[in-house]
Amino acid sequence: MHLQSNTKIYIVFLAAAVAIGPLATDMYLPSLPLLAKVFAVSVSEVQWTLSVFMIGIAVFQLIIGPISDRFGRKPVLISGLLIFGASCFASETSSTIVDLTFYRFLQSLGVCIAVVIPRAMVRDLFDRDEAASKLSKMGTLMGFAPALAPILGGYIVLSNGWGGVFFFLGIYAFAVAIIVIFFVEETLLRKDKAALRPKYIFANYQEILSSSEFLGYAVTAGLCFGGFFAYISSSSFVLINVIGIPVEQFGYYFGFVVIGFILGTLLGPWLSRKISLHKALQVGALFSCVGGLFLLIFAQLHNLHPLEIILPMFIYNIGVGIVIPQCQAGAMHPFPEKAGSASALAGFIILGFSASLGLTVAELYDGTHLPMVVIIFAMGVLTLVFNHLAVYRPIKEKINVPN
Repeated sequence: MHLQSNTKIYIVFLAAAVAIGPLATDMYLPSLPLLAKVFAVSVSEVQWTLSVFMIGIAVFQLIIGPISDRFGRKPVLISGLLIFGASCFASETSSTIVDLTFYRFLQSLGVCIAVVIPRAMVRDLFDRDEAASKLSKMGTLMGFAPALAPILGGYIVLSNGWGGVFFFLGIYAFAVAIIVIFFVEETLLRKDKAALRPKYIFANYQEILSSSEFLGYAVTAGLCFGGFFAYISSSSFVLINVIGIPVEQFGYYFGFVVIGFILGTLLGPWLSRKISLHKALQVGALFSCVGGLFLLIFAQLHNLHPLEIILPMFIYNIGVGIVIPQCQAGAMHPFPEKAGSASALAGFIILGFSASLGLTVAELYDGTHLPMVVIIFAMGVLTLVFNHLAVYRPIKEKINVPN
């Protein structure tokens, strides 16, 4: 018996697979300050374990897309889940921060497969508007992962140390792999035999990059998610070390911010139906800009309370939840025969830019919250401006052109 693509359980499964990404990113966040002490290294060295992980996902996506276009979604997804699970178990043996960073890089290969392939599967099965709806539903379900992951991770760190987090992730990945092996059918009906030829790969990416429609969606998503990733990479240090909350409480604060993302994924499809996709993106970009502005204002206060960080980020993340699924669907839409490659290239732009921001925040970290705040505010403003210029205005002008 196989899962049927038109059922809710199928979307739940896809969300569970994609959730490996935020689980692998967020579950160990409460342990970052601890890792600095355990391995006797600086904050920036610890944050390299997160940024290298994101860089690996971004780079590997460039080859995972063509590989899945050539061999199909199912075998590639199974391989990625097994690689991720094995490297999670290996992470527990790390004796230095360099060892852990290396294993995190290996994990990024498995994670990028788990993130790219299910989304390409959605594009295989549905048209653009339906795909956007399905991706938003996946985002809603997947949103519970980053909401719960740091809470669970905090308690695992307290009871079993930082290595317990990676043991849990390894078990989770193997469980999802078993479901794929026995209950999921291949979704790519026509495999592209030329997909792995270097000349063909470069031609594909050149064609995709030449699309202003693709770039508009991908860069908008990159700017918006970049602000959130700046928060992801720095929040544990700001909330635990600067403001002074207990480790086990970090996950609750982080989870509240993620609820904003979930709310955004619910609002996105509704807004798209009511006012169109490009107007919905403008609303999402406005949410992120306003959230960044409030964050900057509150950051000037003395004796900063955690909620003065969390509430503006909640607003910012509503925007992220609206923007990301719509942009993912929009970026893949012009290339139905190259959905895997388009998804991979969009992911490279989004995650590559976000990882560079994470490294920037790490280098600028001065024991205060200000570097994180300034970068998040800047990304909120840039998201609004760029989306208006590269997505909203061109579509509006196209609509207004008389036949």
